[in-house]
Amino acid sequence: MTKRVGLFLALGLLVFGSLAVAETAVPETPGATPGGDLVIGVSQTFKDMDPRIANSAYDSYVINSVYDGLIILHPDTLAPSPWIAKSWDILSDSQVRFYLNEGITFHNGEPLTAEDVAFTFNWIADEANNSPNMTELIWMEEAVVVDEYTIDIFTKPEYAPFAPGFGNETQAIVPMDTVLEVGDEEFNLNPVGSGPYKFVEWLPGDRITLERNEDYWLVYPNLDTITYRPIPELSVMMLELESGGIDIADNMPAADVPRFMAMEDVNVEQVGSLSYFHMYFNMNSPISSDIRFRKACYMSVEMDDAVFSIFQNLTGVKAYGCIPPALWGNDQEWLEENVYLHEDDEEAQSLFAELKAEGVIPDGYTIRIHTPLDPRRRQLATIMATSLIENGVDAEVIPLDWGPLLDLAYRSESDPVGDFEMMWMGWSGGPDPHDFIFYMFHSANATVGSADNMSFYSNPTVDELIDEADTTLDQDVREQKYVEAQRIVYQAYAAIPGYHYVETRGVRTRVQGFQISPLSNHWMCTPYHNVWILGG
Repeated sequence: MTKRVGLFLALGLLVFGSLAVAETAVPETPGATPGGDLVIGVSQTFKDMDPRIANSAYDSYVINSVYDGLIILHPDTLAPSPWIAKSWDILSDSQVRFYLNEGITFHNGEPLTAEDVAFTFNWIADEANNSPNMTELIWMEEAVVVDEYTIDIFTKPEYAPFAPGFGNETQAIVPMDTVLEVGDEEFNLNPVGSGPYKFVEWLPGDRITLERNEDYWLVYPNLDTITYRPIPELSVMMLELESGGIDIADNMPAADVPRFMAMEDVNVEQVGSLSYFHMYFNMNSPISSDIRFRKACYMSVEMDDAVFSIFQNLTGVKAYGCIPPALWGNDQEWLEENVYLHEDDEEAQSLFAELKAEGVIPDGYTIRIHTPLDPRRRQLATIMATSLIENGVDAEVIPLDWGPLLDLAYRSESDPVGDFEMMWMGWSGGPDPHDFIFYMFHSANATVGSADNMSFYSNPTVDELIDEADTTLDQDVREQKYVEAQRIVYQAYAAIPGYHYVETRGVRTRVQGFQISPLSNHWMCTPYHNVWILGG
């Protein structure tokens, strides 16, 4: 699942401008005893540990503990709150001045200053670096150092989704001098942050291990070590959770929820998430770029039933558009009534026969559906492939590890088309519709090598509507524009909406202070958290 976090200006400026900012301090945790080793089961493998390029919710689990962010979103209100920045001033509608906490050091002893903050933000925003997170900073003009512990960030005026990513781990601060010394590739493999836990080792496919930063500036972190274990097979993860092999499971199948709820030594924690999972079509492919093919695939499956069979309305609910039901502008009812295609095998078979007769689908060709190792998306992909075969089209499911899957989705200069027809992908955004529709369907994000718009969908009218919504502060106008853009996208059947995930974690009762987040974050030690283990 890729990830974005944003704040719209109507919220951002009001909160930034009116927030009574205090010195950053972690609240007391009565009874907490330092010590102990925490093991977290992760349902995907890891790809990047450099927050400037990391674009996966799973990588962020680690990044959130190795690095500090400029600010953090309050876990209850999602309001921007102090972290590295102890306070800030709105100097104009296009200039925010941040005052940094002094005395923060990176794990190698290098002091964290305004230079590091400016370097991090400006590097991501620089098109020459081709960061997957570049579009998160589309609102930013430049980060400018004022003095050692003061930085000005200049924004584009009247840009409504203000400060996307300010509270996101993808804008965690990296040490400029270290990065320039070791190079980007080496830094990505051996990250150095200023956060509560220090990187120890990364054994690909097996684990990532962190240890306590004894000199953490904010508070004494409670845990001795944190180990992140990729366990893509959720049945295996559930066995590990039940036996105590892991302390936290980042995913839980719906069928296992009642069983674990009945256990005395495991808590099942849930919260509605700002997420969206869908099967998108590769609009560059000569086969899936044909709307008849996309509609025929859609009509091959009753997606409502498929989603319910897997999630039982316990760990996921059916999606009809990309914007989650909790956000304004979601338009779910209209999309369900006017765009959703029910299963119609007769019509699907007719369209497939037509496409074969015209040579759009070559003789003997096999449709490729790529998916991550996540068993739920593999199940949905298998349902789709089985239905396509029943309707006269050969199809196969190709599960891929997270790194190769993203490489395929991003495309490359040598293969800008993309060697696939369909792919199941997930997205985690923030409290603004922009964080979903802009990234997934604006043509500015259909960029070879860093595409958030992984379907490479492009429509000038949709681009214009999203741009208009992003550059007015009138929320009624914004909602109208986002709704209109969604209706165009989904009537083109560029994607088949799947589900909105209900964030579900299995947490052993010995783990204290862990708070589940609607933004898919795992926070171990921040201005609002300091996870600890009973008995140390």
